[in-house]
Amino acid sequence: MKKFIHLTILLFFITVETTAGDYNILDFGAIADGRTLATPAIQKAVDYCSAQGGGRVVVPAGNYYTGVIFMRSNVELHLEQNARLIGSTDYKDYPDMEKERKGLIHCSGVSNIAITGFGEIYGSGECPTFQVGGQNELRPHCVIFQNCRKVNIQDVTLRNAGFWTLRIFGSREVFVRGVRIYSHSNFNNDGIDIDGQQIVVSDCLIEATDDGICFKSESPSGEPCQDIAVTNCVVASNCNAIKFGTAAKCGFRNITVSNCVIKTPAENDLFSYKSHIVPGVATPIHNNSGIALEQVDAAVFEKVTISNIVMDNVLTPIFIRFGARRPREPRFFKDVVISNIIANGVSHMSSSITGIPGHRVEGITLSNITINCCGGGLVDAIHKEVPEQIKMYPENKMFGPALPAYGFYLRHVDGIVLENIRIRLDHSDQRHALWLEDAHNVRICGLEARDHASEQALIRIDRCSNLSLTGYDGPNRLPLLLQMSGESTGRIKLFGNDLSRVGQLERHSEEVAPGAIMEQFNFK
Repeated sequence: MKKFIHLTILLFFITVETTAGDYNILDFGAIADGRTLATPAIQKAVDYCSAQGGGRVVVPAGNYYTGVIFMRSNVELHLEQNARLIGSTDYKDYPDMEKERKGLIHCSGVSNIAITGFGEIYGSGECPTFQVGGQNELRPHCVIFQNCRKVNIQDVTLRNAGFWTLRIFGSREVFVRGVRIYSHSNFNNDGIDIDGQQIVVSDCLIEATDDGICFKSESPSGEPCQDIAVTNCVVASNCNAIKFGTAAKCGFRNITVSNCVIKTPAENDLFSYKSHIVPGVATPIHNNSGIALEQVDAAVFEKVTISNIVMDNVLTPIFIRFGARRPREPRFFKDVVISNIIANGVSHMSSSITGIPGHRVEGITLSNITINCCGGGLVDAIHKEVPEQIKMYPENKMFGPALPAYGFYLRHVDGIVLENIRIRLDHSDQRHALWLEDAHNVRICGLEARDHASEQALIRIDRCSNLSLTGYDGPNRLPLLLQMSGESTGRIKLFGNDLSRVGQLERHSEEVAPGAIMEQFNFK
C-alpha cells in the first residue's frame, strides 16, 4: 500500500512538472468556432506566458479566427492535432501592415521561441481581401521570423498564405523540421524564404505557386545569407523549386542543399507556359526551373553545393545566371558544385550557365547529371541570336522560348567542369547537345548523348580556349563532333575518346587558327 501511495505521489509531481509551463488559450477566453475573433485571447496567453519566464501556449483542437499574433521571447506556440488558426480577412486585424509586412504569426526581435505541433496555420490567401496583385505590402505571410535568434518550427502545416508562406529574415540559429506547406492561393505564394545565418531546414513537404525554397540576402546588417543546410525535402513549385535570388544584395556563401525531390505540382500554375505560348512545353503542369542560382544584385555567390536531387517535369533543370540588374559593379560568382542530379526537362528552354561580358561565372562543377529532354527542337534556334539581357530580371524565359542546345548552353564562363553528363532525348532534336560561347578553361569528361542524330555538331564552340574533351564513347554514328568559330578559339584538346563512329571530327570557320585542335591518344 505504501509503495502504491509513493508511486501515486511521484506520478503526480511528474505530471505537474511537465504541464506547469502550459497555458491553454481557452483559459484566456478563446472560442473555437472559427468565427469569433480569438486574437485578444491568444495574445494575452502569449504575453502572460512570456511574463512568467516562458513556457508553452497550447492551442487545442478547434478552429480559431485570428489576426496577427505577436510572439514573445521564451514562448512555444503549440498547436495540437486538429487545431487550426484561421487568418482574418479584415485589414484592421493586421495593424500597421503598410509600415511593416506582418505574418499571421509575427516573430520580430525575439529569441528562444518555437512553433510546434500537428495543427495548421491557415493564411486565407485566396480571400478577395488579399487578391490585390502587385500591392504586396497589403498581403501577410503565414509566419515570419524577423531578426530572431534560437528559433524552432516543427511539424505544423502552413496553408494558403496571402504572400510568402514562411519567411526567415535576418535571423540565426533557426531549425525548420517536418513542416508541411501548401500555398496555391495567390501570386508570390513562396514556400520557404531563407535570409539569415546558421539555419537548418529538413524533412519538409512544400507545395507552392511561386518559388518553393528560396534563398534571399537583403539583411540591413549587410551580412550574406550563409552557413545554411537544407536536406530531405520534397518540393513542388509552379515557379522555381530551389532558388537563390533575387533580392540578393548581400550575397550567398557556405550553403548546401541535398537529398531533395522536386515533384510535379498538384495544381496548375498562375504562370502558365502553355504550348501555344512557349513552343516545346510538353506538360500542362510543371515546375519552371528545378535549380535556379541567380546573382544579379552586385554581391558575392560562392561555396554552394547542391547534390542528390531528382526532378520531375521541370521546364529548365538547371539555370545559373550572373548579371547586373543593379547599377553597382558585379562582384563574383564562383565555387559551386552540383552533383548527382536526375531530371526530366519538358521545354526547349534548356539548362544554362551564363555570365555577362566582362564578368564570367567561374569555378562551376557539374557531375553525375542525367537529363531526359523532351526534344523536338528545330534548327532555327541555332541561327537566332541569344540576347545578353544584362539588366533583365533573371528567369529561364529571358533568352526566348528555345536555346541553341538541348543539353547545356554556356556563355561567359571560366573554369567549368562537366563530368559524367548524360543527355537523353524523347524525340529527335536538330540542335547541338552543348553550346559553349566565350568559355575558357573548360573540361568535359564522359559526355554521353546517345540519341544525337542531328546533322549539327554534337558540341558548338565559339570564342573558346583551353577546352578539353575526354572519355567520349558514342555507340551510334555521329556525323560531326565539333563546330568551331571565333578568332580566339584555340587549345582544344581531345584525348581518351573513341572516335571510331564519328564521321567528321571538326568543322570550323575561317577565323579559327590552324591547329586549334590538339589530338592526343584518341581511338579511331
